[in-house]
Amino acid sequence: MKSFGMHILAAGIITALAILSGTEADCRPTLDEKLGEYLHAIRREPVEVQCSEADFLISVCTDSVVRQNVAERIFRHYINSGIMGLEAVAVHVFDKWFSEGPVKMKNREEFLAAKIFADFNRQSLIGRKAPELSLRDTSGNAVTLFRQKTGESAQKGDASSNGRWSILYFYDTGCPKCIAESIMLENILENDNFDADFYAIYTQDSRDRWTEWISGHFNLPEGSNTRVFHLWDPEMSSGFQIRYGILETPRIFLVGPDGIICGRGLDSVALEELMTSLLTPPSPAYGSDDSYAFYERVFSADGDRISCGEIAGIADHIAERTLEDAHDTLLFKQMAGDLLYYFPMKRGSVYKCAEEYLIRNHIFGHDDIWNTPDDTLKVIGFAQIRADLLGRAAAGTRIPDIKVRGTLKKNTGRRTSETSGKMNLRKLCNDRTVIIFYTAGCDICKGEIAAADSLLAAEAQSGRDNRTALRTGVFMINMDEVSATDPETASLLLDTFDLTVLPYITEIDRKGIIRDKYMSLRSRRENRP
Repeated sequence: MKSFGMHILAAGIITALAILSGTEADCRPTLDEKLGEYLHAIRREPVEVQCSEADFLISVCTDSVVRQNVAERIFRHYINSGIMGLEAVAVHVFDKWFSEGPVKMKNREEFLAAKIFADFNRQSLIGRKAPELSLRDTSGNAVTLFRQKTGESAQKGDASSNGRWSILYFYDTGCPKCIAESIMLENILENDNFDADFYAIYTQDSRDRWTEWISGHFNLPEGSNTRVFHLWDPEMSSGFQIRYGILETPRIFLVGPDGIICGRGLDSVALEELMTSLLTPPSPAYGSDDSYAFYERVFSADGDRISCGEIAGIADHIAERTLEDAHDTLLFKQMAGDLLYYFPMKRGSVYKCAEEYLIRNHIFGHDDIWNTPDDTLKVIGFAQIRADLLGRAAAGTRIPDIKVRGTLKKNTGRRTSETSGKMNLRKLCNDRTVIIFYTAGCDICKGEIAAADSLLAAEAQSGRDNRTALRTGVFMINMDEVSATDPETASLLLDTFDLTVLPYITEIDRKGIIRDKYMSLRSRRENRP
């Protein structure tokens, strides 16, 4: 579908055509300008769309001279477009409008040149089956490339449907461009090690020059994934010139495992870029709503009592079924990547423990799996960030010596007390202290604070009944207030704890040793028998 701007351009062309079809021939420069602008604007549209647009622009011309000028202008544009694949539009225009069609070219010479172009490009356009070629190898054996099957399996020695990419390189030993191209091609094939068959096809008939050239070119290392085949057509009977449009050398084609032409008129750099893009597996998108809903269903089967080990076991099961059983690396990457993005959205130490397990066992140290630039950015980089956050203020370590303003509530045996002010996290000095980082307006934070109050009330009651009960404190830090009044301390806290999602709750003992983190007092209260 054309955009509004393209419709405006098309309308301008039609207006110019209408005027030019009358008496105002001075409009021809305006028409050429608008026509060129429009064809440039639709250059990224599918070939079928551009063919249709070309037909429309030619068909609306009522004057035969104007139609001739427009058709030739469009034909020349697509011959010289420089965009791979658009020569198909030029072939279409010639076949429909010039070859025994309603439009005549200005002279016989131009018609013959256009016919040669069409004839030498028609069979090897992108998207078409690669034309069959019967050639000979260095031993004189017949080799058929891209045999057109007729129900029988390919004969021995044929290279028709072997499930591999095919690179066709037509060259001449005396061609200076071929010498330079060959050097670059050999470097690319050796460095990139593409899983492909490379057919170096000599286009002349001197065996001596050919064999001498072979001795010094494309001698790839033993064990290379790229297989090299040297072929030629000494009798010039295969028709490679017209089938692949070999009017000059060098000429490079890329053919897919299905025998369909994917690239034509390539140089070494363009071939490398095209093959890299085609051979690189599609990059998954991680963390979709569907993947989140999927893992919610998986983990909700055990309710809120699921353990870290059970979640880690599911991650191992995914790896076993996708990698070991199905050998489907892409499926593993999708499922493991989705799981990596799922865990940060879940609260509680159980999921954080499982997230650390996933990163340690299925992300880090698996360069053979996470091996693309996209993997480095979306998975490895994200996992490194998450591992850093998860490793902050770890259980068993002493809490950092930081003074921060907050409110300390604690039971003192039979009652609770409350003190506000700046306090040192390491010197809160209760048998245990629960530290809650929260933000205003957070409903989950309010629920956790209410659960903390209930905890203190219950332990105060326990203290009245049992004088040996533990003394518990709850230190609440409002991160909104700290950020507004003491940004330096706020920055220090953000660097010390994983405060990406609030509330963040951690517990320390009398000596300031961290006993637990990513806690939920509310879930503990709700799950208490």
